[in-house]
Amino acid sequence: MEKIKVIQIGLGGFGKFWLGAVLNVEEVELVAVVDMEESNLAVAAQRLAGRNIPLYQDHTKALREVKADLVLLITPPHTHRALTIDAVEAGMHVIMEKPVSSSYEDAVEIYKFAQTCGKYVMVNQNYRRRPVIQALKACVDSGKVGTIENVEWRFSLDHKNIELTGWRRAFNDIMLKEMSIHHFDSVRYILGTNPITVYAESMNPTWSPINGDSVTAAVFNFEDGVFMTYFGSWVNKGKSTSWNGDIILTGSQGAIELKDDVPQIVLPDGTRENIPIPVFEFNDSDYLEYSIGDMVDAIRERRLPATHIGDNLISWSMACSAADSAKSGMKIKIEPLKEI
Repeated sequence: MEKIKVIQIGLGGFGKFWLGAVLNVEEVELVAVVDMEESNLAVAAQRLAGRNIPLYQDHTKALREVKADLVLLITPPHTHRALTIDAVEAGMHVIMEKPVSSSYEDAVEIYKFAQTCGKYVMVNQNYRRRPVIQALKACVDSGKVGTIENVEWRFSLDHKNIELTGWRRAFNDIMLKEMSIHHFDSVRYILGTNPITVYAESMNPTWSPINGDSVTAAVFNFEDGVFMTYFGSWVNKGKSTSWNGDIILTGSQGAIELKDDVPQIVLPDGTRENIPIPVFEFNDSDYLEYSIGDMVDAIRERRLPATHIGDNLISWSMACSAADSAKSGMKIKIEPLKEI
């Protein structure tokens, strides 16, 4: 079967991991790389030594001169709208790093344009594929604790252990739109339901080195009556959680807990049972390979990838609506596709 030809735009930061991933996926062929920074291209050139892969600083020239099926877009979110439209207009599908854009309006425009052109745009949401998240979803789906009606999700880390450089340091609503988006997408995946309203507040402590608000608390109401409280902090001084956070999913016949990445069922009598974790382990590159593989299958099978932009708009609307609520002090109705 003919390989899917790939152009990667963006080689700095996470782009280095994506470059390794695309080289490891047998179903694809890297046919060009693009970055505006000469230093990033120089590093890529060393890594690609011996391969006949052209390097570009101008993405429009690469899209014009190189025949490809898929673009990997590993650039800051404020560039996503223009770059995705250029790639789709050139006849290519797109995988982009999250967040999907710097605004909800840009994300909707990307969605509409991709729909018009008949191309797939996928947003990488790798937390869904983490073994413990898979374990929680399997347990919820089993019905062992009955119907989930209440969710508590807490995430706390110290910024000193987090690389917040470049656009991330200056990004508005950094907690909600760069980090919480992972958790919002995960809870939708675990529950199989979508949010309908949110009320949120946020702030930035005096000791925070981040420009945007780095602490947030939010209350979400979901379809089917599910109620979720969420807390997130990137400037924690106390005990930290894992990147997944500490989670309690309470149902009519017990609860499902994730604490320190250990998933358990808590029965009504207080007894605890460990939840089996799927026997597969990913490193960062493997998660990316999985995302690339899903897009390859989607292209060949002519079906949407799991985290296509239409689905991601719902997760993104949770983050954007929470940010709007925090600014306005109002409860917000979440209508992710209201403009489509």
